[in-house]
Amino acid sequence: MTPLFLYTAVYLIPTFIMFYMAVDILLRNPKRSQHRLLSLFTFAYGMLFLGEFFRNAAPVSMSPAFVTYWFGNAGLLVFSTSLHFIFRVSNLWKKMPRLLYPGIFYVPMVIVLITYVFQTNVINSQQFERIGSFIYPEFNASYLITMTVGNVFHLLVIGLLFYARTQLRDARRGIINVLLSVALLVLVWDIVFGYNSFYGVMPPYAYMYGGLFWAGALTIAMRRFDYLASYQKRFATLYNLNPSAILLLDRHGRIESANPAAHTLLKEHKLSGQPFADYLPEKKQQGWLQHYEVHFASQRKFNEYETKVLTLEQQERYVVMDADFVFIEQELHGMLLIRDIQSFKEAEQTIRFFAYHDPLTKIPNRRNFYERAGQAILEQDSVTVVVVDLDGFKSINDTYGHQIGDAFLIHLAQLLERTVEPPGFAARVGGDEFFLLLPNQTPDQLHRFAASLLENFQENPFILAEELIEIRTSIGLSYSPDHGISLDTLIHHADQAMYHIKYNGKNGYRIHDTLDSIQRPSEGGTR
Repeated sequence: MTPLFLYTAVYLIPTFIMFYMAVDILLRNPKRSQHRLLSLFTFAYGMLFLGEFFRNAAPVSMSPAFVTYWFGNAGLLVFSTSLHFIFRVSNLWKKMPRLLYPGIFYVPMVIVLITYVFQTNVINSQQFERIGSFIYPEFNASYLITMTVGNVFHLLVIGLLFYARTQLRDARRGIINVLLSVALLVLVWDIVFGYNSFYGVMPPYAYMYGGLFWAGALTIAMRRFDYLASYQKRFATLYNLNPSAILLLDRHGRIESANPAAHTLLKEHKLSGQPFADYLPEKKQQGWLQHYEVHFASQRKFNEYETKVLTLEQQERYVVMDADFVFIEQELHGMLLIRDIQSFKEAEQTIRFFAYHDPLTKIPNRRNFYERAGQAILEQDSVTVVVVDLDGFKSINDTYGHQIGDAFLIHLAQLLERTVEPPGFAARVGGDEFFLLLPNQTPDQLHRFAASLLENFQENPFILAEELIEIRTSIGLSYSPDHGISLDTLIHHADQAMYHIKYNGKNGYRIHDTLDSIQRPSEGGTR
């Protein structure tokens, strides 16, 4: 085996391994301090191997210079960066005084300055001899002192890792366990190959091959614990697990990529290559295309764009979209984040509905009646307020129970809704009291309406199994402007008319005007 081939095998291959790992670690996240530190540590270890390649290939006389200006300084950088990294990954740096961190870790680099100023090396042997294919340092006191300092450093690292292991309870504890195991292995390796002479058997400074164990440990940590995850992997995880739909669109709005949540939202297995506008209701498509084209051209992101999407099952769902524009492979794309707000919209509509509707009968409530009737008085020439109050409803509740009583009220509300033609409407304003609003009615029309209403009640009793429960009501009417021009006045006069019926036989109607005494009595009613 030629010396050059041997040097390549024992030095250049480990160098390339270390350099590759250094670049890989740095590119995963160059902005993160842990990535930068570990990349620099791995690079410095690679420099040790590369320095030994050149030192052994050069004449023996050049070995002191290689060790002084290359090997020794790279070793100090390994020492400083590894110690800094251990403090960083274990969070011990947070307990250090601000004045000391991180400068304290790089105090040993002062030795590098001394080396260049005084042109001497105080930490490595300066005597060398060639034995076979390798050039070995003299096994003297200087060499042994350097080895001992290095092993004390290793013991310090092991102690720090043990302490960090007791402080961590998350996934980092697994990483610390891997690093701790390797630190113990490297310490044993250093003791065996550092304090014993294997000249002619092992390459010089055989203890530095412990760096390959560190490389293996980092590989295990990155794969098993997702340690030092890259930007791409972190983005992929966020992309795939995000509960919001994410779409990547080209300049024409065609879908290039979709995360699982997008497939779930649109209920479509194949989205790539499809125009996103196809998944919007037809009436929304043009507005969306114009909006997207304008923002794409200006590369201006947008937020809270509310629209609807159309699923494969032709179901419309409310969504809110945010978008930004990014370059991917030198092409501008739109990154669309879609949040499904259908449940919020339904809840909002339910809240809005029950703010203006009776929760039992689902017809307008008192608030709704007052707002719409007040507006009608301003807009219409004449409006009529009809007060409908049930007769004997308490006995229905007492006899049949409140559940049947509720069903009775729902039945009555449905009859009222069918009887009152738009723009008029019926409202439930109390337990057994209902208001009706009728626009532009003459007195004759009101008499016919009230009579037909009572007739409708008589012909449509509430059916309970095989039993019929009659609908008996007292009805009062008043209309503007003859009986008042304010809503409260009209309600008051209609109420008076209703009570007149209530106290004089019930189950009939009365119009407030005292000059108009025509009424339709039912059983016990008055004329």
